[in-house]
Amino acid sequence: MIAEIKGKISSTGSNLNDRLEDNLTGNVFGALRYIPFDLAMKQVLVNSIYPRSVGAYIQEVQADFWNNNIEFWPYDEEGELDAIIDFEDILIGIEVKFLSGLSSDDSMDFSEASKETSIEDEKNKSQHQLSREARIISKKGNKKKKLLVFIANSSACSYVYEDTIKRELIESDVELGYITWQSFFHELTKLKLDNEFHNLVIEDLIKLLKRKGLDQFRNMSLDEDYIVDDLGFYQFNGEVNNEIFNSKLKSTINFKIDTQVRGDLYYEFKGKC
Repeated sequence: MIAEIKGKISSTGSNLNDRLEDNLTGNVFGALRYIPFDLAMKQVLVNSIYPRSVGAYIQEVQADFWNNNIEFWPYDEEGELDAIIDFEDILIGIEVKFLSGLSSDDSMDFSEASKETSIEDEKNKSQHQLSREARIISKKGNKKKKLLVFIANSSACSYVYEDTIKRELIESDVELGYITWQSFFHELTKLKLDNEFHNLVIEDLIKLLKRKGLDQFRNMSLDEDYIVDDLGFYQFNGEVNNEIFNSKLKSTINFKIDTQVRGDLYYEFKGKC
């Protein structure tokens, strides 16, 4: 609805399809603005964002209804962020991706730039989408704390973030963080609100993200909470249903990994019985 009101969807709906990111942005953030910020949106952002230091800034925000604080697809000559959330002491830019990649990139890399050159001036020439959007936030934020939050599928989110940080493409006064749609979905499922109408909004959003295929596997359904240590090795014993033979098989899953386990990513282990 928000996307159509803002003209991101044609009046006839001819450009409306399951891949349209503007529609997903409007549906998710447009619905969550009906719930006080402290009760829903804040909890989702703080608990799903990486790095956690960025979430600490959002944690400091105290806000009730926030419809007047969010603007969808504001125009700027540098580009168009999907949303800007403007509070008294912090400005948060939101860039949403679903199935597509960044709209623009270039070969600029400032990680090895000479300290004798004006790096910030050179950054103004970069056409990398997040670099351009960081400049928008830097310009609009004045003396506020400035954040740029990139939301995308887990398969692309971490790579885009790491590449952008490695190339030092973000303005020095802007903090970049990212959220996977899978983490966003998981945090929505954890919300338990007292108001039945607020819960109805959350339930509908959960159904929407499930339909989009964003309810990705997260854990091993353990009976107790366990902290996975990235330096440790783990063994799981249990039973596996075998539908072919209509029986249960005793199974042991052993795995050792060389890759560091990171709390902001999702892992799926596949094997043969």
